[in-house]
Amino acid sequence: MSASTSQLQALLPRESLLWIFAAQLAVLLPHSIHLPVWLLGAWAVAVYWRLEVFRGRREMPGRLVKLVAVAVVIAGLVLTYRRWFALEPMVALLAVSFTLKNIELVSRRDALLSLMLAYFLAATLFVFEQTIPYAIYGIVCVVIITAALVAQLGRRSARPGRALGLSVKLLAQAIPVMLVLFVVMPRLGPLWAVPQNTKAASTGISDSMSPGDFSELSKSDKPALRISFNGAVPPPEQRYWRGLVYTHFDGRRWSEPGAADGYPRWGRGRSNQRPFGDDGHGDSAGRALPAVGPRYRYQVIQEASHNPWLFALARPDSETRGVRETGDDTLVYRTPVGSRLAYEVRSWPRDSVIDGARLSASEQRRHLQLPASGNPRARAWARARFEEGLDGAAISQALLSLYNRSFTYTLKPPPLGQDTVDEFLFSTRQGFCEHFASSYVFTMRAAGVPARVVAGYQGGEWVEQQEYLLVRQYDAHAWAEIWLPERGWVRVDPTASVAPERIRDGLQSAAAEEFMQDAFLPLHKIAFVSRLRLQWDMVNYRWYQTVVSFDSKRQQGILQRLMGEISPLRMAMFIGIPVLGALLLLLVWLKLSSRGPALPAASRLYLRFCQRMARAGLPRIPGETPGDYANRIERELPRLGSMAARITAAYERAAYADDGLAEKQLRRLVRGFWPMRLSAQPRKPA
Repeated sequence: MSASTSQLQALLPRESLLWIFAAQLAVLLPHSIHLPVWLLGAWAVAVYWRLEVFRGRREMPGRLVKLVAVAVVIAGLVLTYRRWFALEPMVALLAVSFTLKNIELVSRRDALLSLMLAYFLAATLFVFEQTIPYAIYGIVCVVIITAALVAQLGRRSARPGRALGLSVKLLAQAIPVMLVLFVVMPRLGPLWAVPQNTKAASTGISDSMSPGDFSELSKSDKPALRISFNGAVPPPEQRYWRGLVYTHFDGRRWSEPGAADGYPRWGRGRSNQRPFGDDGHGDSAGRALPAVGPRYRYQVIQEASHNPWLFALARPDSETRGVRETGDDTLVYRTPVGSRLAYEVRSWPRDSVIDGARLSASEQRRHLQLPASGNPRARAWARARFEEGLDGAAISQALLSLYNRSFTYTLKPPPLGQDTVDEFLFSTRQGFCEHFASSYVFTMRAAGVPARVVAGYQGGEWVEQQEYLLVRQYDAHAWAEIWLPERGWVRVDPTASVAPERIRDGLQSAAAEEFMQDAFLPLHKIAFVSRLRLQWDMVNYRWYQTVVSFDSKRQQGILQRLMGEISPLRMAMFIGIPVLGALLLLLVWLKLSSRGPALPAASRLYLRFCQRMARAGLPRIPGETPGDYANRIERELPRLGSMAARITAAYERAAYADDGLAEKQLRRLVRGFWPMRLSAQPRKPA
């Protein structure tokens, strides 16, 4: 026998190969969003080669071909990713191993190894997304992979109905174990704590702001935040979800140096590792939490933005691991937020700070920075107010009055030239929130008042059914803060002077005619569709609250409610009793299923008659007919002969003639037939 003939005989059956390729394709398809497209092409080439080998048109690749294939894909990964310690290149490396295994897929051992890799690759789907559609698709992938494993048992097992049916049965039996492990297994740190690849595009509010940026965000109705409160809910005019502070202005664009790098200089803020008392006192880096004023406790679920900044009310404090506060009263995460993130926050959203607070000289320079030239009319206006002897609060009020008298709030402001502030203040006088915030901060700085732009979200839609606040991308907003010596940083929203309904009722109410006007399908105008989308968002919110954000704290709470006290003995009982109960039910099911098909009623009654005769000392001989057995009873136990003959006659009519009356008679006769009692009765004299 030649080597090639032996090799062909060792090949897997066609049905097994097709199942393996189907499982691989199901797992790789969703990864095509995150991984390079050429990787899916490499998988297609490997599958094509393997099918050609099965058809006998090619031979299995030799060592040299394998080395070349490995070198090519490794080179592709090196050219695609510059940063290796990130999620995408790690998953891509696993997918490459998964793909290259096809060119040496020969034995069942190779098939099992490939399918085990498929399970791992299916699990990595949840590294990127933990939404309900991904969860459903992940379950489908596991069903297909398990069906591919079943198909390796033989030709008949590869039939679609049998393979899928057995796969569903196996996974259904694993559901109780899965639920128990979900509740009791220690909650480890998530795999997606590994940093995301930096090439991922950021969404939402960016690290800089220029005229028109927030107008673009107003075209998106995608969710940005979901916020649930433990206690009081702030009124609409207090719902300012601050995320970034812009202090540098280059004449057109506001930015924050170091924002894209995760704010390395922001270590001066409070750390989430410091314990706080219930009274809210504490100090870190010379900053104390207020002892009075409104305090809100809430949980924020933030959508993926691929940026490190988080969103919260003013004066935030968070004890969530990986979250820290900055010196500008904002929160940042240790890595860019690549998937939904939940964090707990306490806030004291007051407009003033503690007495005695002051800005350092460096902070003064930072918040008074302006370009050396540009916007001369705005500078002249600010200088005139300063020379009139007005203080910061009075200059602010004069500027807000100017906005209120002469300006228009619009989602489609006219374009601005080089001197953006001058053109907006003295020419177009039409703008969105970034126009008002930018011009306000510039003018206040020109008047010698420290000021800064704050970017975040304002407002949100209250979802009554689930009691949470839904903040969408079109709720993005920019406002200002000025430093007043007697009050500290004070929030000033110039937009509120022009369109107070924007702050009170939201963007859709303030700009009803322009809202989502450029949308391809104006779904927001269809009430049924809006309700349906809101229902779907509530389902997603409940899914994340119940499943995805199930952490060690919630796990301990559930176990304490179930067991009272968490101890090794109680934990063993909590796990062991359900397991023993399941094993007992399995044994009962096996015993019942081993009995075979149920006997007809007449046969069960006659079998009971035979059992009672056996206890009386006259068992039925195997193969003996009912008639012969009745005659033998008549010969050996004459006292029971007549009753045995009547029971036998009734059984034969019920069993062979399908006589319902005979079955009733048989039931009555057997119920009253007790041979031990009849044998013990004295015989009547003749």
